[in-house]
Amino acid sequence: MKFVRFNGGTTGLLVGDSVVDIGAARASLGSPGTETLGRLLPGDGSGSWNEMIAHWDEAREPLSDLANRAADGGVDGMVPLSSVRLVAPLPDRRNRIIALGANVAAHAVNAFKAITGEEFTEDHFLKDQRDGLPPWGFLIMPETVVGPDADVAPEAGVQKFDYEVEVGVILASGGRRITSDDFNVWGFTVWNDLSIRDPRLGIGPPIHRGAFNWALEKNFDTGNACGPCVVVDEGYDVNNLRCVMRVNDEVRQDWSTSDMIYGFAESAAYLSRYVELAPGDIICSGTGPGTAVESGADGNRWLQPGDRLEAEVEGVGILVNNVVEWQNP
Repeated sequence: MKFVRFNGGTTGLLVGDSVVDIGAARASLGSPGTETLGRLLPGDGSGSWNEMIAHWDEAREPLSDLANRAADGGVDGMVPLSSVRLVAPLPDRRNRIIALGANVAAHAVNAFKAITGEEFTEDHFLKDQRDGLPPWGFLIMPETVVGPDADVAPEAGVQKFDYEVEVGVILASGGRRITSDDFNVWGFTVWNDLSIRDPRLGIGPPIHRGAFNWALEKNFDTGNACGPCVVVDEGYDVNNLRCVMRVNDEVRQDWSTSDMIYGFAESAAYLSRYVELAPGDIICSGTGPGTAVESGADGNRWLQPGDRLEAEVEGVGILVNNVVEWQNP
């Protein structure tokens, strides 16, 4: 199944070139499916998905039924995809979004060389995991996340604007001290982690200081994009998904989540030692090689107004965003 949010956030199923409005279609299921979806995904589904995710064993059957009926000939509430506007398919904008940093060795080697001037090998980064050091990263503010076809741009004055195609996995369950055996993914989507690189390259004034970091290089309006859908129960291995980034039809990144240093389960296990994770929380994979920063401050891969970004993840499809002129708020 492929879940979307459309127009004002209404929940739908993407079936071919159509979208099924679950709220409008569920009455056709009869009892008990109608009642189950009405309880777990009330109204038009524009609210939280967390109850549906936490009780997926109940929601799976009636939603599969809807998807199958739609594929076989249509149901009430089915509209052409071209007639709706997709928005970011976040389960709930109160959920945590956790992003892993420098989590693909090939990317880390090139990026750290461009930023520090130091030569590293891939084993330098792989060794941290072997030595028992934890993963690292940052939190993403949900308010910064936009959806398919949204315009993206950094703050005025930024010179070095970058892209990163990633996979965002949505947790099926949470808890403290999660182990690999009880780690479960509900679904996954394309994630584009857009980045301001100026501070890392010593350009312009700092945007953070002190012992801690606001991560504003990542947390600015339109600084993250996801979609177009969330893939659920389709048999994909989130630890082995191909990820491709194209800028103006040129392939810039082509990598696999099998290249991750710290896997999703390992990262969740570490984080849950300190905080209770919850169904609907998102973990982003980190990105592979080919980003603009890897070519250095004088490279020719930095994003410019007018660029078209196509971030693609196996099974999900293509997330399109357009770079526009950056302006003061």
